[in-house]
This record gives sequence, C-alpha cells and structure tokens, in this order.
Amino acid sequence: MGHRPHANSPGASVYVSLGNRMHIVDGLGSYIGFHKDKYFQDSQGHALSGRMQKKFKRLKTIYSTRIRIGKNEAKYRALRTLNHVSKLLMLNDQVRDRTAYLYKKVVSESPQRVSNNILLIAVCLLMAVREFKDEAPITLDEIANVFEKIGHRVNVRAIVREALRLKSLTGYSPQIRKPDDYVPRVISMLMNNPKVVSKVHSRGWEVKEYENALRNKVLEVLDMIPASKRGGRNPFIFTVSVAYASDRIIAIHHEKRAVLTQKLASNATKVAEYSIRDHFGMMKKIIELSQESVQ
Repeated sequence: MGHRPHANSPGASVYVSLGNRMHIVDGLGSYIGFHKDKYFQDSQGHALSGRMQKKFKRLKTIYSTRIRIGKNEAKYRALRTLNHVSKLLMLNDQVRDRTAYLYKKVVSESPQRVSNNILLIAVCLLMAVREFKDEAPITLDEIANVFEKIGHRVNVRAIVREALRLKSLTGYSPQIRKPDDYVPRVISMLMNNPKVVSKVHSRGWEVKEYENALRNKVLEVLDMIPASKRGGRNPFIFTVSVAYASDRIIAIHHEKRAVLTQKLASNATKVAEYSIRDHFGMMKKIIELSQESVQ
C-alpha cells in the first residue's frame, strides 16, 4: 500500500474523495487523469506515446461536464456561480464551502422542487457571511450587486423574500447588521489605501498608533449615537461616516491636522461622498454635545 502524504503536504489535495467537495457537483466514477490534465501518464508515471496522448485527450473531452453531472445541471450551474461570486467578493474557502453545504442541505430537505437555484445560492451565501460575522463583513447589497454583475436577476428584495420563505427549513431570518460589525472592515480599507497612509505619515503619526486611535474612537463614537438616531441608514455607510468624524476628533485631541477628507474616505471605501456628508451632518451635533458633557 502506498504511503499517503500528511494533510499539510503539497500533494495532499489529490486524495480528496470525488463527490465530497462541497463547492463542486461531481459525477460518479473517476476522472481520466486529474481534473485539468492535458498530459497523460501510465500507472508507472511514464508518459504515453503521442498517439495515446491524442486518444485520451479525445476521451477526456467526450467525458464532458454535462455527461458527468447528469440531472444535476441546475446544481452545477448554481455552484459554479458560487465559485465565481466568491472570487469576486474575495471570500475565503470556508465561507464558500459553508454556503455550498447550506445550499445542498436546503435542496435535499426541501419538500418541493427548487425553482430558482441561483436565488437560493445567494440566500445561502448571505446566511454563511452572517455566520462568519467580521471574518466576512459582506453587505447584502454587495451580494445582490455581484450576482447582477455576472448576469443574474438577483436583487436585495428577492434575497430577503426567499430567505423568509425558507425560514422553516433554515431557521434563518435576515437581519440588518449593526455598524459595529463593519468597524474592522472600514479600518482595514482606510489603512490599506496608500494615500491615507501617506497622509498619516505627513501628520506625524506612526501608522499603527493612528490605526489604534481611530479604531478606538470609532467604537466610542458609535456608542454616543443612539440607534433611534440612525433610522434606516445603511450600517456600512454609517460606519465610514463615523470613521471620518472620529478622525476629526482625534486630530483636535492630539493637536494635529485631520488625515481624512470626505473625498479621501469616499475613495478608500467606495462610499459616495454625499452620503458621508449627509451622515456626518446628522451625527455632528450629537458628538459635540457628548464631548461637552464629558468636559
């Protein structure tokens, strides 16, 4: 019996059982070679002749995806879409695999045939990113937008409606995230922007010192603003606006010039400048009153 490599060795992945990869619909039987092989060897590892190479390449082509997946074409397309979406959203494999698991679970337990597999995979993706919390701080709008970007008619309202319909199966009811959930992501986006980092240096800050001061102040400002004042504001945009306000506060406290402008915060986080301005206008008086009461 051959020696199987350890799980952390480079070749360990070839031992994954067919049919057990969560994000792929596998057919029964074996592949000819490995999944993307274009060069074939015999059981001893010796290259096949030119004629045999051509023969096996033709056979592998005939053994097409459509034949392998059989009646699972809708599942295959949904999971292939999930792979594409995961890459565009830069999600890690754990989130992708959890989404695929939830999708397969719902499909197998659903008392009736699933009519829209793409919408279902979007719902399962929403469930997965909410489970992973700040490890996958993706917004519902971003999920809907990326599906639309690759040509699927999926919108926020449809995802929420489908999630509510499936609540009896999944036990999940979509809830709006809190601004606090987006603090790590907003801080990361700002501190990974070269122009922000450059201005941090020019204001006499150490990058890590400024990052910690900004994070602490953002959490502090969020506590100052009651939920009743936030209304139905988008929590991600609200957190970006709080980061802008927090930068102004720590600049005054440390007697330095502010690092962020509305335009710079907008460019770093992809939030519209007018949205930051609108949110800041709402919170400005509350922050000033809170600071006066402390003094």
